[in-house]
Amino acid sequence: MASDGGKRKVPTRGAQLRYLEAGLDVLGRQGHAGLKLATVCEEVDATSGSFYHAFPNWGEYTSALIRYWRETKSDRLIGDAREVADPVERLQFLIDVALSLPHDTEAAIRVWAAHDPDVRAIQIEADEERRQFIADAFFDATGDRELAERQATVAMYMLVGYESGTHRSRDDLAWAFRTFVEHTLSIAVQK
Repeated sequence: MASDGGKRKVPTRGAQLRYLEAGLDVLGRQGHAGLKLATVCEEVDATSGSFYHAFPNWGEYTSALIRYWRETKSDRLIGDAREVADPVERLQFLIDVALSLPHDTEAAIRVWAAHDPDVRAIQIEADEERRQFIADAFFDATGDRELAERQATVAMYMLVGYESGTHRSRDDLAWAFRTFVEHTLSIAVQK
């Protein structure tokens, strides 16, 4: 019988990704209170032993989960938006990004952040990175830094308000963002 020397086998990234995606889905459907080991394992259709092969403990998992959210639902999307050269088209792209975000998951992360300082730090960093990227896009489109900063902050208020609200309409959010961008661009033209 061969011994592995007591070393823990390294899990595959695919196995970890299954649990991370499941965690985001659980957050979206059941909120922060529903994010439990048993629920995540059920979502993946796996045992807790399988979970502990992928992650050494729950704390490592939740740290990886919030980093994964930031990477896939913020950093990567901002990277995609950077590829759009025309600033007005970039603003339109950002509207599409905002509409496609997993809003229930993001709302659950905001609740989680209220109870966990590590999650809060990552959520604040993601919000600020988003806000600054939006401000830069508005500045590129308008040439007015003060207006761009203000509009980016208001755009974030609309997004967070939508995610935290109980009455949601993606059509209304799309209309609000498009109207907001058109208004901002018309102000810049008048100057």
